[in-house]
Amino acid sequence: MSISTRPFKSGVFASVMFVCTAAWGQAYPSKPVRIIVPFTAGGYADVSARIIAQALTERLGQPFVVDNRPGAGTVIGSEAVARSQPDGYTLLATGASTFTVNPVLMRNLPYDPLKSFAVVGIVTRTPMVLLAHPSFPADSVKDLVALAGANPGKYAYGSFGAGTISHFAAESFAAATGVQMLHVPYKGSTPLMNDLIGGQVPVSFDTLVVAAPQMRSGKVKALAMMTKDRTSLFPQVPTVAESGYPGFDVSTWVALAGAAGTPEAIIRKLREEVTAIVSQRSVIERFEALGVEGVKPTAEEFTRNVQADLQRFGKIARDAGMKIE
Repeated sequence: MSISTRPFKSGVFASVMFVCTAAWGQAYPSKPVRIIVPFTAGGYADVSARIIAQALTERLGQPFVVDNRPGAGTVIGSEAVARSQPDGYTLLATGASTFTVNPVLMRNLPYDPLKSFAVVGIVTRTPMVLLAHPSFPADSVKDLVALAGANPGKYAYGSFGAGTISHFAAESFAAATGVQMLHVPYKGSTPLMNDLIGGQVPVSFDTLVVAAPQMRSGKVKALAMMTKDRTSLFPQVPTVAESGYPGFDVSTWVALAGAAGTPEAIIRKLREEVTAIVSQRSVIERFEALGVEGVKPTAEEFTRNVQADLQRFGKIARDAGMKIE
């Protein structure tokens, strides 16, 4: 009579692999980690990444360094991470532009939004806000709709890039209100805000993170929050939804990811660390002051958001004839 040893060997192999994978996660990080942000410095993704990078550095004892790689609608930085070694030492901090906007606008995209990355999850959210220069002769959504409606194509608005969430927020607003304005795309939030403050562009669609300091100083005025609910940071600013367009809701988020194939132990460790970070009172207060909500990351929430936004943004792009070659 013979006894098969195959199940025993299989079990030993699985145990060894589990121990090795766990040890890999425990040893991480053993050298500096680079977080690529595919936007210019000073924008929402950059600010979120820097706060989380600082906290990860303090908690894990190795530098987490933000590396801004803007260009090509986030493709340059996102592709760099997708093609990097899947070892957890090159991460990506980005949002809708990379994962849900580019896939519906660009042909031959050099990465897949769900297959090219090992995703830690969504780590922050922030509202989009409709802004104007203080001299602009509209102080509300109603005023803007009346003014632009009487002068189609006369007024311009700025976005922080063609095909970005800023552009989609504007197209969503146009679809809801019938307002037609000339699109002026910028290469990031910083140059957009500079020109809004300077009066070179009268209206813009931007994140609350970038807008909040300028709103407080009176350098720009907010016509409306683009989320369904008002924000506690600026409770006096009404929403587009309550201005006569029920159901209107546009916000944006930042997710953290590595290249596909990054060991699950590393992704799990990063997820646990970020969960702890966004639960810290000091981080919560810092985020709240910026108009940002920290999010406990999960892969399931990320996938659900991406799939829903791909459908929503796909419809907006088709209806508006949006495309980027």
